[in-house]
Amino acid sequence: MSKELDPIRELREDHKKVKDYLLELIDALNKKDAQRSLEILVLLDKLGGPHFRFEEETLYPTLKKFFGEEYYQYLLKAHDRVIAAAKKIAEILGKGAIAEDEAKMLVSVIRSEILPHPIECEGLTLLTDRLSKEELRIIAKNIELSRNENVPLLEWAETIRDKKV
Repeated sequence: MSKELDPIRELREDHKKVKDYLLELIDALNKKDAQRSLEILVLLDKLGGPHFRFEEETLYPTLKKFFGEEYYQYLLKAHDRVIAAAKKIAEILGKGAIAEDEAKMLVSVIRSEILPHPIECEGLTLLTDRLSKEELRIIAKNIELSRNENVPLLEWAETIRDKKV
Protein backbone atom coordinates (compact mmCIF):
# COMPACT_ATOMS: atom_id res chain seq x y z
CA MET A 1 0.00 0.00 0.00
CA SER A 2 2.87 2.47 0.70
CA LYS A 3 3.81 2.50 -2.98
CA GLU A 4 0.31 3.70 -3.86
CA LEU A 5 -0.11 6.19 -1.03
CA ASP A 6 0.55 9.79 -2.04
CA PRO A 7 1.74 11.41 1.21
CA ILE A 8 1.12 14.94 -0.01
CA ARG A 9 -2.44 14.17 -1.05
CA GLU A 10 -3.01 12.45 2.31
CA LEU A 11 -1.60 15.46 4.17
CA ARG A 12 -3.85 17.84 2.26
CA GLU A 13 -6.93 15.65 2.73
CA ASP A 14 -6.29 15.46 6.48
CA HIS A 15 -5.94 19.25 6.68
CA LYS A 16 -9.18 19.72 4.76
CA LYS A 17 -11.02 17.30 7.08
CA VAL A 18 -9.62 19.06 10.17
CA LYS A 19 -10.64 22.46 8.81
CA ASP A 20 -14.15 21.20 8.08
CA TYR A 21 -14.49 19.55 11.51
CA LEU A 22 -13.26 22.68 13.26
CA LEU A 23 -15.77 24.86 11.43
CA GLU A 24 -18.52 22.35 12.32
CA LEU A 25 -17.34 22.42 15.93
CA ILE A 26 -17.52 26.21 16.01
CA ASP A 27 -21.07 26.01 14.65
CA ALA A 28 -22.08 23.38 17.23
CA LEU A 29 -20.54 25.41 20.05
CA ASN A 30 -22.34 28.55 18.89
CA LYS A 31 -25.57 26.52 19.13
CA LYS A 32 -24.43 25.25 22.56
CA ASP A 33 -24.93 21.69 21.30
CA ALA A 34 -22.69 19.81 23.73
CA GLN A 35 -23.44 16.37 22.30
CA ARG A 36 -22.62 17.30 18.71
CA SER A 37 -19.57 19.27 19.86
CA LEU A 38 -18.27 16.23 21.71
CA GLU A 39 -18.92 13.98 18.69
CA ILE A 40 -16.86 16.32 16.49
CA LEU A 41 -14.10 16.53 19.09
CA VAL A 42 -13.88 12.71 19.11
CA LEU A 43 -13.54 12.75 15.30
CA LEU A 44 -10.77 15.34 15.57
CA ASP A 45 -9.04 13.32 18.29
CA LYS A 46 -9.11 10.17 16.14
CA LEU A 47 -7.82 11.98 13.05
CA GLY A 48 -5.33 14.14 14.93
CA GLY A 49 -3.39 11.40 16.69
CA PRO A 50 -2.05 9.61 13.60
CA HIS A 51 -1.68 12.93 11.77
CA PHE A 52 0.36 14.70 14.45
CA ARG A 53 2.39 11.54 14.93
CA PHE A 54 3.54 11.27 11.31
CA GLU A 55 4.14 15.00 11.17
CA GLU A 56 6.40 14.92 14.23
CA GLU A 57 8.08 11.59 13.54
CA THR A 58 8.73 11.99 9.83
CA LEU A 59 7.38 15.03 7.98
CA TYR A 60 8.77 17.85 10.12
CA PRO A 61 12.21 16.27 10.59
CA THR A 62 12.44 15.64 6.83
CA LEU A 63 11.45 19.21 5.96
CA LYS A 64 13.65 20.76 8.67
CA LYS A 65 16.57 20.94 6.22
CA PHE A 66 14.59 23.64 4.36
CA PHE A 67 13.24 25.75 7.22
CA GLY A 68 15.72 25.12 10.04
CA GLU A 69 15.63 24.36 13.75
CA GLU A 70 13.75 27.49 14.89
CA TYR A 71 10.75 26.86 12.67
CA TYR A 72 10.86 23.16 13.53
CA GLN A 73 10.57 24.07 17.23
CA TYR A 74 7.79 26.52 16.35
CA LEU A 75 5.82 23.70 14.67
CA LEU A 76 6.23 21.47 17.74
CA LYS A 77 5.04 24.33 19.96
CA ALA A 78 2.03 24.76 17.65
CA HIS A 79 1.22 21.10 18.33
CA ASP A 80 1.59 21.80 22.06
CA ARG A 81 -0.96 24.62 21.77
CA VAL A 82 -3.42 22.42 19.84
CA ILE A 83 -3.07 19.59 22.37
CA ALA A 84 -3.56 21.95 25.33
CA ALA A 85 -6.60 23.49 23.64
CA ALA A 86 -8.08 20.06 22.88
CA LYS A 87 -7.68 19.08 26.54
CA LYS A 88 -9.47 22.27 27.61
CA ILE A 89 -12.30 21.65 25.15
CA ALA A 90 -12.64 18.00 26.22
CA GLU A 91 -12.76 19.01 29.89
CA ILE A 92 -15.58 21.48 29.32
CA LEU A 93 -17.55 19.27 26.93
CA GLY A 94 -17.15 16.34 29.30
CA LYS A 95 -19.60 18.06 31.64
CA GLY A 96 -22.38 17.42 29.13
CA ALA A 97 -23.58 21.01 28.81
CA ILE A 98 -22.10 24.29 27.59
CA ALA A 99 -22.77 27.65 29.18
CA GLU A 100 -22.87 30.74 26.97
CA ASP A 101 -19.55 32.09 28.24
CA GLU A 102 -17.90 28.66 27.81
CA ALA A 103 -19.13 28.40 24.24
CA LYS A 104 -17.72 31.82 23.39
CA MET A 105 -14.41 31.01 25.06
CA LEU A 106 -14.10 27.67 23.25
CA VAL A 107 -14.88 29.25 19.88
CA SER A 108 -12.15 31.79 20.60
CA VAL A 109 -9.71 29.02 21.56
CA ILE A 110 -10.44 27.11 18.35
CA ARG A 111 -10.02 30.21 16.22
CA SER A 112 -6.78 31.32 17.88
CA GLU A 113 -5.08 28.08 18.98
CA ILE A 114 -6.28 25.29 16.66
CA LEU A 115 -7.59 26.51 13.29
CA PRO A 116 -4.44 28.45 12.36
CA HIS A 117 -2.32 25.29 12.57
CA PRO A 118 -3.81 23.25 9.70
CA ILE A 119 -3.90 26.39 7.57
CA GLU A 120 -0.25 27.13 8.27
CA CYS A 121 0.79 23.49 8.05
CA GLU A 122 -0.84 23.20 4.64
CA GLY A 123 1.80 25.66 3.44
CA LEU A 124 4.51 23.10 4.20
CA THR A 125 3.33 21.12 1.19
CA LEU A 126 5.04 23.82 -0.90
CA LEU A 127 8.35 22.34 0.18
CA THR A 128 7.52 18.73 -0.59
CA ASP A 129 8.36 19.02 -4.28
CA ARG A 130 11.98 19.27 -3.10
CA LEU A 131 11.88 15.87 -1.42
CA SER A 132 13.32 12.75 -3.01
CA LYS A 133 11.15 9.78 -3.93
CA GLU A 134 12.77 7.89 -1.05
CA GLU A 135 11.91 10.64 1.45
CA LEU A 136 8.31 10.66 0.18
CA ARG A 137 8.20 6.86 0.43
CA ILE A 138 9.36 7.01 4.06
CA ILE A 139 6.75 9.65 4.90
CA ALA A 140 4.05 7.53 3.21
CA LYS A 141 5.13 4.48 5.19
CA ASN A 142 4.96 6.45 8.45
CA ILE A 143 1.49 7.72 7.55
CA GLU A 144 0.38 4.12 7.13
CA LEU A 145 2.01 2.98 10.36
CA SER A 146 0.52 5.87 12.34
CA ARG A 147 -2.94 5.22 10.91
CA ASN A 148 -2.69 1.47 11.50
CA GLU A 149 -1.80 2.03 15.15
CA ASN A 150 -4.68 4.52 15.27
CA VAL A 151 -3.83 6.17 18.59
CA PRO A 152 -6.06 9.23 19.22
CA LEU A 153 -4.38 12.61 19.69
CA LEU A 154 -4.80 13.05 23.43
CA GLU A 155 -3.77 9.46 24.15
CA TRP A 156 -0.75 9.78 21.82
CA ALA A 157 0.25 13.05 23.51
CA GLU A 158 0.19 11.39 26.94
CA THR A 159 1.64 7.95 26.14
CA ILE A 160 3.81 7.98 23.02
CA ARG A 161 4.91 11.53 22.25
CA ASP A 162 8.35 12.39 23.61
CA LYS A 163 7.30 15.92 24.52
CA LYS A 164 4.53 16.25 27.13
CA VAL A 165 2.13 19.18 27.37
